[in-house]
Amino acid sequence: MKNFIFLLLVSYGGYHWYESRANPEGSYGHRHNELIMYSLTTCSKCKYMKRELERKDIEFTEHYIDEDISKRDELTEKLIAAGFKKGAYGVPSFDVHGIMLPNNPKLKLIEEKLALD
Repeated sequence: MKNFIFLLLVSYGGYHWYESRANPEGSYGHRHNELIMYSLTTCSKCKYMKRELERKDIEFTEHYIDEDISKRDELTEKLIAAGFKKGAYGVPSFDVHGIMLPNNPKLKLIEEKLALD
């Protein structure tokens, strides 16, 4: 039983150490002046966010990751470089001047990141 508890504590500590290595800002080390939206052609949340960005006259580039596999791979590489775990992620996902915002972030958060520059 003691060995099990010890192993559990070591695993728990290792997990939190690994999680703490992720860059909390979501930066992947390449600053630029674009807002990039990664979408799916069938995603209603993506279509809504696109309308909201256009309504607020926010310029952006949209990539459909279900039509262009290279853009899906690009998104995955950026997320991993920014410290996010490899695996499933939600769309729309955004690259705001080199800061990754995956999993359908709020428009307010995107605007805050845009205002930093």
